Amino acid sequence: MVIIDYNNKTGKIQLKCDDLELFDELRTNFSVKNEGAQFARARLPKARHKFISDRLYMINQSGYCLAGLYDEIRQWLIGKQVTDVEFTPAFREYVDSGFDYDVYDGYGDDKKLRYYQKDFLKKGIAAGRGVCVLGTGGGKTLICASLIDTLYQARGRVKALLVVPNLGLVTQTYNDFTEYGVSFSFTRWTGKQTPDLSADVIICNSTILLRRFEKSQWVKDVDLVLVDEVHALSDANKITKCIRKIKTNHRYGFTGTLPENNQAKWNVIGTIGPVIYEKPSDELRSEGFLVNAEVKRIEISYTSPVLSVNDRAYDDELDFIYFNKYRNGVIKNICTKYKRNVLILVNHIRHGEELQRVLSETGSKVYFIQGSVDVDERIKLINEVEEGEGIIFIAISKIFSTGVNVKNLHMLIFAAGGKSFIRTVQSIGRGLRLHPSKTIFNIIDMCDVLQYTGEHAAKRLHIYDKEKIAHKTITLRENG
Repeated sequence: MVIIDYNNKTGKIQLKCDDLELFDELRTNFSVKNEGAQFARARLPKARHKFISDRLYMINQSGYCLAGLYDEIRQWLIGKQVTDVEFTPAFREYVDSGFDYDVYDGYGDDKKLRYYQKDFLKKGIAAGRGVCVLGTGGGKTLICASLIDTLYQARGRVKALLVVPNLGLVTQTYNDFTEYGVSFSFTRWTGKQTPDLSADVIICNSTILLRRFEKSQWVKDVDLVLVDEVHALSDANKITKCIRKIKTNHRYGFTGTLPENNQAKWNVIGTIGPVIYEKPSDELRSEGFLVNAEVKRIEISYTSPVLSVNDRAYDDELDFIYFNKYRNGVIKNICTKYKRNVLILVNHIRHGEELQRVLSETGSKVYFIQGSVDVDERIKLINEVEEGEGIIFIAISKIFSTGVNVKNLHMLIFAAGGKSFIRTVQSIGRGLRLHPSKTIFNIIDMCDVLQYTGEHAAKRLHIYDKEKIAHKTITLRENG
């Protein structure tokens, strides 16, 4: 027999299994190889090696695990034809905490919910929690507004916390809610803005939540949590721990894509709840809710590539491509011929500054957005891009890969490579939103025939195939 219990204080479930062999198999299934085990043992005395496990388990030896994993565990038990399963009253109360409310869709004809938005809302409201995987540009903010309004209209009250990744999204979400004309009251919570604690909803960025969480009783007492870009909870980091400490069972997460790594994915759904709806970007594109995209991979071979075998080999390779005149000239020529708005993503300030210097020679308006550029200035630039043409803006990918809504964007240049699945997909999503002047979103991927950046380019190619984005490769040779 398997007994599943729920502990409200810890927010975890406990599995009690009288078949130890089955229990060990279950634990192993929800585990991954500990890639750092060998390194950890090398730093410890031999007598302590036994304390370093070769696997990382989501279910501990006492059977405790994150509550959101219950659905995947149930599916595993069904697959093993385990039918003798008993739920404690506490677990039943946790699982059966959904709502029987009609979806709120009252924001006017120009803000009517699309069919897939309604589908998620129906499932999410009935479940009481869960993750929505929706391609970037699919309208997650409208879903959040409708979800909160559904509960507000039915219950006459709501006490919700909406967590977004950065300050720019705090302002953007606040403005969107204002434009929608939501029924509930809402407020912003940032380092500069003190929230109105009488409001129904507090919109905050993850940084302020980390800084003020322990001192804010209001946050700990909320009855609804919504987390945008929820893939950020893929690691048991500080923000993930804050979300887990909030006692409400009603948690919703939104993301364009879940991590590919099992442990990272289990951390997300364990913290929030099961994935209850998926609508990937390729479906949104094929159905006309987003524009189609096409990738041109510019594969460059170099006559005198950097050769380094020391600890700085990777950094030396980056410096080589960042300041290579031929490579930067290729980017310059692309931007010169293209008369519409271009976003260039880089990973380091030194690269952005060099490209800004080179591209300023084109006579175009060239901006570089980095951490030192405040939120108001970023919003001002985005508004300029929405209304103008021929603007080139360079941005640190960590800043612009998520939470930036620019419809009048026609081209994206991956100037610094990288291999992150989530960051690549989210970055592409920046330009897929519909705009009257746009029928295709052009992506230029700078691929270098070098050791590290070459490996990263191959991984990005795999991402394009997985996301069903058309691509072709153009080969160039330095001084060729």
